[in-house]
Formats: sequence, structure tokens, C-alpha cells
Amino acid sequence: MDTKLLWPRLLRPGGTIGICSPSGPTANAEQTLTQATQHLSECGYQVVLSSQVGEEGSALGKPYLAGSDDARATDLNRFLADPGIDLILCARGGYGAMRILDRVDYEAVRRDPKPLVGYSDVTALSLALLAQAGVVSFSGIMATAGSGFGENTLDPYSAASFFDAVTAGPIPRVLPSPPTGPPWQVHRGPQNTLEGPLIPVCLSLLLSLVGTPFLPDLTGAILLIEDVHEELYAVDRYLTQLRLAGLLEPLAAVLIGSFNGTPDQEEALRTEVPRLCLEMTPPSVAVVSGIAYGHIPCRLTLPVGAPATVDIQARTFRVG
Repeated sequence: MDTKLLWPRLLRPGGTIGICSPSGPTANAEQTLTQATQHLSECGYQVVLSSQVGEEGSALGKPYLAGSDDARATDLNRFLADPGIDLILCARGGYGAMRILDRVDYEAVRRDPKPLVGYSDVTALSLALLAQAGVVSFSGIMATAGSGFGENTLDPYSAASFFDAVTAGPIPRVLPSPPTGPPWQVHRGPQNTLEGPLIPVCLSLLLSLVGTPFLPDLTGAILLIEDVHEELYAVDRYLTQLRLAGLLEPLAAVLIGSFNGTPDQEEALRTEVPRLCLEMTPPSVAVVSGIAYGHIPCRLTLPVGAPATVDIQARTFRVG
């Protein structure tokens, strides 16, 4: 397969957004799905729901999935192959995307690259699209959960970052951090800029792909990590596994986004995750924390796999 990196086509004005559920169920999210559809329609887009949106897998003994693997993969592949779908927006995260990675039509992905947007569990799908098809996707807000388009907690900055990411294409452009965000802190490395392929991930999902053909090459990458509901020892274990697998040494940098744990763990995560990253990586790898990325209301939408320049002083990502 030709592995030249491909950027997805733009979401055009009045285009069609397909909402699908490759991961967890949205059976109890009718109101947020309706609000998401209304919000996107008011922005001038057509919205199509896949057949598994609103379904769940209780009958299969798997209530944590939006239906069977076959059904979820079929829904996704239908959207990937449909030229009338201009962008695929994942309904939510949860769990389940990695169960269908070996069923995705990667030839369709490469034949007609279109933006696919999601984060959390969708990290597995984004990394697979990069590894198997060489296509850039986007780590960004979704339809329902996590302060998405159907939530009353949708942040205007997050919505603006989403549309900026999927409508501008691969031209070099600057993605600024929110003006009210935390300061970036350089724990090691240059005080000015970093360069490399940008790989934003939910850390536990990155770990789940180690040893599979769905993990992209991380050589020279700027790895941006975040996670949610994880205690410090678990983050330690994840980073240790990456170190033992030899995946941290070739990085250009580790950027640290949000790590939301239990309330009594919040401060420990904020201070100790950077220390763990320093401990687990060689001196050649830069470590920077404070990035507005993760399971937080005000967050960036970022391309997965795109060449990037990170300006530490300006708190910006230059991509494309």
C-alpha cells in the first residue's frame, strides 16, 4: 500500500455529517442526539444518523457496546464508502472501537479520505486509520458525551476549534490554545519550538494497540497524552509499558494534556505525570505540560498524524 500521508477532504459549507457509534451505546442519549443534530443543522450542515446510533448490545451480553461488532463495523464502512457523507462524527467514546479495527475498509478510507472526528475510545480508530491507510483524522469533540455538540456544556472555543480543524484542509495554519487555559510548562527541552508528526491520544487506548498492526510508527513524533478516571499508579504502568516496548525513546516530545482522576488524585496527577514522563523518557525527549487537550470542556481539536510545529511561547500548534 502507498503510505504517503493523505489529508481528508474538507467539510464544505452545507455538507453532510454522518454520526455513527463505533464504540459505546447512546440508547439513553436521545435528547443529546437531538440537540447535537439541531446544533449542527443550525450551523448549516445536513446530519445523517447511522443505524446503530441509539442501539446497545444488552441482547449480546455486552451492554457497553452500540450493538454487535458486525453492525458497528458495517455502519462505519457504509459511511466511509458513501461519497455523500462529508464528515464522520463519532457519537461518543466508552469502549468498543478496537473490537472492529480488523473489519474497517481501509481501502475505502484511502480511496476517499474524509474527516473522522472523535477522541477517548475513538483514539484506537484514529491510530488505525493512520497506521493502515496513512490518512489523517481528528481528535476532537463528539456528538453526545464529553461536552459534545449535544451537551449543554459545549464550549464555544471547543466548537470553533472543531470547525477550524475540519474546514481548513492541509494548508499551514495556526491552532491557538484557549486564552483562559493553563500556562504551558516546559519540564525539559527547548523553550521555543518542537517539530514532528503530531499524535494526540488517550493514553490507555494507545497502550491497547501495542503489539498490533494498528499502532503507527512513533519515530520523531510529538506524542500528546491525556486520560480520564485513571489513578497515578495506572498512568505509571502505562508509561512503563511504553518504555519497555521501546516506544518512548524515538519520540521528539511528550506533551501532557488533562489527566482527570478521582478527586483525591487530581493534584497528584497534575504534579506527578510530568515527573513520570521525565523518568521514563531519555534526555533527548522534550516534556511539556498544560496543553488544553483531553476530557475537558474547553479543548483543542487536533489532527492525528499531521506534521506540526509546536510554538511553546505562543502556545500554538502549526499544522499542515
